[in-house]
Amino acid sequence: MYDHEPIHVTVPGYAGDPRSEPEPPPGVVIHRVPELHPDDVTVIDGIPCTSIARTLVDLAEVMSCEELRATFARARAMGLLDIAAVKASAARVEWRPSLTLLYEVIAEFGG
Repeated sequence: MYDHEPIHVTVPGYAGDPRSEPEPPPGVVIHRVPELHPDDVTVIDGIPCTSIARTLVDLAEVMSCEELRATFARARAMGLLDIAAVKASAARVEWRPSLTLLYEVIAEFGG
């Protein structure tokens, strides 16, 4: 239907919230999470976004090990990889099966 990947939006709250909400627009995927820590949020051009560290934590949920390694490598090449910040962000999230993979990749990048 679309010639691009969907846009993923993180919204504080939880999936079991009994309030009814409209369906997101086509091409948008909503992820409900507990309230984000201030260090996990940044503002780009006036738009609140997850930080690089939190984004790397979240990507471990949907990427293969090779894809996650490549993403860490790209972040490092761009001067954006802060392993301490990734570890801090990972420590703040709820338990996820992907944390094992994430910590393996963190270790490979000097963490």
